[in-house]
Formats: sequence, structure tokens, C-alpha cells
Amino acid sequence: MSDQRPDYAKIDRLERELGIAQLPAQKPIRSVRTVCLTKNCAGDTEELRSWSGILLMRIRTCRKTA
Repeated sequence: MSDQRPDYAKIDRLERELGIAQLPAQKPIRSVRTVCLTKNCAGDTEELRSWSGILLMRIRTCRKTA
């Protein structure tokens, strides 16, 4: 029986490629509070992320309330 140790660097790389790695929490690109120039806006903000969880873009959909 060989006394081989697991290759932790390879395991870490494979977990990141498969998207199952535990990624550290990311700092927000900007504050959570969204500012909209439309009065009484009730729109939503969507976040687009890569497979690895990196924030690529935020898209604001504006909906004016009555």
C-alpha cells in the first residue's frame, strides 16, 4: 500500500471548475441601495454572474408605480 497524500491543489482546481468550491464572500461593487431617476420607481435589480460566481453586471429594470 503506497503512502500517497491527496493533491489538494488539484482537488481545489477541479472543484472551482465544476462550480462546487466554497468561494469567499465578495465585496459589493457599489452600495446595495439603488438610485433610480424615475420618481416612485418600483423596479428590480438583477445580477449576472459567471459560472464561478463572479459578478459580471447589474441590470436595473425600472417600473413606475402609480
